[in-house]
Amino acid sequence: MTDRDSPSRLILIKHSLPEMQIQTESRFWQLSQEGRKRCGPLADKLRRFDLTRIVSSNEPKAVETAELLASQLSRTHIVRPGLQETDRTGLGFRGFEAYQETFRRFFAEPDMVIVGTETAEEARGRFATAVGGVLEEFPDQTLAIVAHGAVISLLVSEPNHEDRFRLWKRLGQPSYVVVSRPSLEIVEEFYGVD
Repeated sequence: MTDRDSPSRLILIKHSLPEMQIQTESRFWQLSQEGRKRCGPLADKLRRFDLTRIVSSNEPKAVETAELLASQLSRTHIVRPGLQETDRTGLGFRGFEAYQETFRRFFAEPDMVIVGTETAEEARGRFATAVGGVLEEFPDQTLAIVAHGAVISLLVSEPNHEDRFRLWKRLGQPSYVVVSRPSLEIVEEFYGVD
């Protein structure tokens, strides 16, 4: 089976590099100029999959990444609910080390609310349901879903015996993992455009 006839695969894309605005919650961030620029090389990497359509979360950085990819690949882009990142209400700017420690705890204690209003397990369940809905809506199509690092890591870590935190740290902006359907086994990883 070639990449071009693989509707049994799903490409999960972490959005491109956002413009970090310390006074604004990350769910409202848009892409930086560098983030927009990185979408070109990402589109070149994705071209061989001959995607049918690109689906994204409703967060601006994911929407913008998906729109740029869709434009460069001449594909359709749609937004679907439930694909957003973990709730980070109240996280604020803590510095790199504190941010990493917060997410180390978030992944290590999946049934505890560490940040925002949902546990890691709740976020995983929400995202898995949303991804399942997209796959049900477009069952025989080769799809890419542009989403976010934590929810992608939560979804694919368990079936691949991966450490959630380590996978999350490896995902660049942008990056992707290709998984088989329905097992979610990782068949290819691309950890970032610099």
